[in-house]
Amino acid sequence: MTTNYRHIVPVLLISVLAGWAAGCTDLSDYDRERMEDAISDSLLSVTESRTINMDLIEDGHRIVSVHSPYALTFTRDGETETELQDSVHVTVLDTLGGVKTTVVSKSARYLGRKSEFHFKDDVVVETDEGRRLFTDYLEWSQRDQTIHSPDFVIIVTRSDSITGYGLDGTDDLQDYRLSEVTGEFELESSPASASDSDADSDSESAYETD
Repeated sequence: MTTNYRHIVPVLLISVLAGWAAGCTDLSDYDRERMEDAISDSLLSVTESRTINMDLIEDGHRIVSVHSPYALTFTRDGETETELQDSVHVTVLDTLGGVKTTVVSKSARYLGRKSEFHFKDDVVVETDEGRRLFTDYLEWSQRDQTIHSPDFVIIVTRSDSITGYGLDGTDDLQDYRLSEVTGEFELESSPASASDSDADSDSESAYETD
C-alpha cells in the first residue's frame, strides 16, 4: 500500500510570496534567504509506502532487489531519497539471477541520484563465497560496487577473522582495506574440512593497512 503526501504550495501562493519578498525593500538579506528556503521547502513531496519490494537495474545487467516493511520517499528538484525502516533486506544478483551478496540491517537510506545505500544498525553483509561483514554503519555504492565504513567492523571468512576500523573495499569482500586493525584470528576447522579451508585461504584476498 502506498500513500502520497504532497506538501506543495499552490503556484499562485508561491508567486504571491515571491513577489512580496521582492517588493519589500526593508527585508534583510537573512530574511530574504529564509523566505527563499521556505518556498523551496514547500515543494518537497513525501511518499509513504508499506511492504516495499523493488528492483534496481543498472545497464540492464546488475540487479538489486530491495525489501522493507516501511519506507518514506522524499522528492525535491527531481532528486529522491528513500528512508527504509523496520528491517531492510537487499539482495545483489548477477546477470544470470544468482545471488552474489545480501545485506541486512534495521534501517537504510537510498540516495537515488548517487545510487547509494547507507545502512544503519546491526548491518550484516554475506557473500556467495561465505565472507561476512558485521558493523553498525555501511555505505554501499551500487554504481561503483564498493563499500565504506568509518565504524568498527568484523570480517569473517571460512578460515579466519579480522576486526578494525575504517573499511574500504569491494562489495563482494574480495578486496578490502582497514585503516586500523584491532585483532585477527584463525577459525578452527575439522579435519574433514581442512583441505577445503586450505583451498579457500588461497583464494582469499589479503587485507591492507595504512
